[in-house]
Formats: sequence, C-alpha cells, structure tokens
Amino acid sequence: MICLAPSPFTHRHDALRAGFGIYLLLEDVIQKQRLPIRTRYYDGSAFYNDKKRIAEVLTGARVIVVGGSTWSQGPSLYVRQFFELAGGQNLSGVSATAWATAGGAHTGGEEVVAGSLRSLMGMGAQTFSLGQKYMVFTTDERLDPPVAGAFSTLDLWYMDQFARTIAVVALAGNDRAAAEQLGRQLGTSPYYFMTSYPPGEAVLRSYGPLQQRLNAAADPSSDAYKQLVAKLAAPPGAS
Repeated sequence: MICLAPSPFTHRHDALRAGFGIYLLLEDVIQKQRLPIRTRYYDGSAFYNDKKRIAEVLTGARVIVVGGSTWSQGPSLYVRQFFELAGGQNLSGVSATAWATAGGAHTGGEEVVAGSLRSLMGMGAQTFSLGQKYMVFTTDERLDPPVAGAFSTLDLWYMDQFARTIAVVALAGNDRAAAEQLGRQLGTSPYYFMTSYPPGEAVLRSYGPLQQRLNAAADPSSDAYKQLVAKLAAPPGAS
C-alpha cells in the first residue's frame, strides 16, 4: 500500500488515515484467518519524486494499492508525479487497486481513483475495485459525521469489505473457483450491495474502536497520529 498525500487543499492527512483503516482491517483478517499474506504500508510523500525508490517499492508486490487525495476535481501533485516517475515499470502479472479521499461526493475523488487505475493498467497491472464501487471517502461536505475529516462507521465497513477483497485477489489471483471460495470464507463479494448491505447496527458498532482511533489521529500532532505513523514501512534506501 502506498499513500500519496496529504491534501493540498486542507493539508490534512485524511487519505493516509483512510489507508490505515484499510491496512489495519486487512492485518486483522490476515491474523484471524491465518492468511499467508505479508503487507507493507508506505507514505509515498516521502519518495513520490524519487524514481529509484519508486521502482524499488513497486518491485516484488503481488498486489499494489495506491491512495491519494483530490485536488481541483482530480489527483494531486503527489499522485501525478509518482506515476510520471513510475512509468516504464512493468507490472504485468500484478493486481492493483486504489482509494481516495475527497471533500464531497461530487468533488472529483472518483477521478483520482480512475486515473490511478488507468496509470496502473498502462504499466501492465490488472486492476480491480470493490465490485461496482470506487473507494472514495468523503470527509467534509457531509452531515454525518459533522466534523470535517472524520470517518463514519459505514466508512469503516466499506474499508473492511475492500480489505477482504484485496486479500481474495492476493491469494486467488485469476483462479475464479478459489476466489469464490475465499470470498465466502472472508465474507466479501463484488455483489456486497445485494448480500450484506446495509450492515446492521451491531455490525457498525463493532467498528467503533477503530473509528475512534482514526478520528483521534486527525490532528498530526496527536499521539494517536504518531502511533499510526509508527506503523509505516520505511522506503528502500531510507536512512
């Protein structure tokens, strides 16, 4: 996982925190299901303009997940320059997906995801999403929760479905039978909206502790934020 943020508009690290939601939920399902998956989460803002480090981070991954924030109806500088310098990397045989944060549902977050997927496809990767849904998390123009930059328990449920989908793709690859079996085992499906939506109140409440953890980290000077960032992997070659 590679997050290319913060937002050049709000200067918040919403995309990084959304990525942590996905990452921590993925780690949880890996541990509970004893899945043979190893994960790494990188802060791409530390090397988005370093072609050598970008190449090293992209090397050897079975699944690549790229996150970013929205700027003026599209991707920010971090996302654009990352893919400019990543061009030429051969990602044939790799699966890839993306997430984004945006101020509102109409402010271009889907363009960030679509552009990232198109760039990854141009490098040879096979792309996927959560069925028909792009992973866009709105953090400002919303009534619930009312605090800018906060995530709802429904956001966390979507992060969980996305994390489980990533695990299915990582383990099953192009094997449809294996993917169907793993989807049943992990409780996820591209048709989640027909089988498990809307989630019940008890299900949503179960995400409360992680919701509080992510929302408490909205302030980059907070201990909660520092504890999350401590989990980031150092890019190759970093001192």
